[in-house]
Amino acid sequence: MAFRSLGRQWTVWKAAWEAESGQPPNRAVPEGPAAEFLPEALDLQHRPTSPIGPALLVTMLIISVALACWTLLVRIDSVTAAHGKVVRSGDSKPMHSSESGVVRTVYVQDGQTVKQGDVLIELEGTRTLEERDRISKEYRAIQVEAARLRALIEHQTTLKAPPDGDADEIRFQQQLLRDQLTQHQAKIAAAQQLVNERRTTMGQTKETLLRGKAALAVETARAEQSKKLVEHGVGAKADFLQAESRRLEKFEEVSRLQKQLEQDRAALVEAEQEAHALVWNFRKTKQAELSALEAKAASLAQEATKAERNIGLQQVRSPMDGVVHQLAVQAVGTVVTPAQQLLMVVPPDQSVEVEAHVELSDVGMVHTGQPVEVKINALQSASHSTIRGYVLKGPDDAPSVKNVEPVSPVRVRLDRATIREGNTEVTLAPGTVVMVEIKTGPRRMIDYLLEPLRQSGNERVREWNDFVHAVRGFLDRRQLS
Repeated sequence: MAFRSLGRQWTVWKAAWEAESGQPPNRAVPEGPAAEFLPEALDLQHRPTSPIGPALLVTMLIISVALACWTLLVRIDSVTAAHGKVVRSGDSKPMHSSESGVVRTVYVQDGQTVKQGDVLIELEGTRTLEERDRISKEYRAIQVEAARLRALIEHQTTLKAPPDGDADEIRFQQQLLRDQLTQHQAKIAAAQQLVNERRTTMGQTKETLLRGKAALAVETARAEQSKKLVEHGVGAKADFLQAESRRLEKFEEVSRLQKQLEQDRAALVEAEQEAHALVWNFRKTKQAELSALEAKAASLAQEATKAERNIGLQQVRSPMDGVVHQLAVQAVGTVVTPAQQLLMVVPPDQSVEVEAHVELSDVGMVHTGQPVEVKINALQSASHSTIRGYVLKGPDDAPSVKNVEPVSPVRVRLDRATIREGNTEVTLAPGTVVMVEIKTGPRRMIDYLLEPLRQSGNERVREWNDFVHAVRGFLDRRQLS
């Protein structure tokens, strides 16, 4: 039915066109100055209109259609901005001084390529040298003293001095060895003399006891014989009593000599024990002194090794192949403090990293691997102050940072570590403030243009919903009351 209606309209339009074309032409239209005085209706009918208006209208229509198509087809990059600073990577090796000292020689300069083990800087630490000399001198003195104690323990008159011992110390310890050995030998001789004297006394007492026992046996026999004579009535009782008295005297003398012999034997044992104790205590005391000296010598040996290592640390050597950066000392004689950073060795193929912080509202759009453009705030030239890179660690896999600000850390790896400023290449130093622009993805232009309207509409809808909920709540409270 629709096609029938269109066909009827086409027939009517065609007939009207033929009727219009068959009419005779209008009367002549004035031309020239006379055309200026035509009525407005005739002027509009017979005078041709200017083509500027339709052309402008068509041009604006074409431009509007082109802009509409452009906003629908063209996509732009959505960028998230974050502030940050250049940081050194974990592969960089900062070199520090182990103690205070004075720079003696600087073998490198900033930007120089070095190999592992190369000497970079030599320091002169006076305190370390003095400490090493003191420990070495004390260690040699202890070695000589230990040699004296070993000679005393072995009862040798000459000590075996170490070859690097001090001559004056060796002479002193040798003289001390002789004096102590003479004194000890005198004590041993006195103790041995006491033992000999008590052994002689005991021998004399033993001989006297033997004579006393023999005399006692004789007196006992005489007393028994006198007793038998008295019992048979042959001998006088006075002789018996006299013989018995002499026997009792000899018996008491023998008893006294036996007690004396026991005392002499105990005194001899005591003297022998004292002599043995003198030797044993002397050996024990000297052995304890030797053990203490050996322990002290071992401790000093460790301190000497540490001192030598500290002296070796005065030579700052490169821990790896790389390039010297941030050389803090340039002139000989510069005083350095303990733990002061002297320079940094960076691997030749190492990239520079940037630590930036994005707002929590943009965390969901930032991911690892996204392209990045980093702008150096300190450089004035905008054409050369941009370095490309990519997100190395996004907010999802970056370590958490306790911070009161609503931001999340992001680690960015740069494609190069230098930037051109004028005619020179400038190396990015740690701490340089930068602006990081993270490309989070493409976005249509129409979405970008309509985003404010969409946000405004969402806010209006949210406000209307809040108003409706408030009215409903008010009505519910009115019904309940």
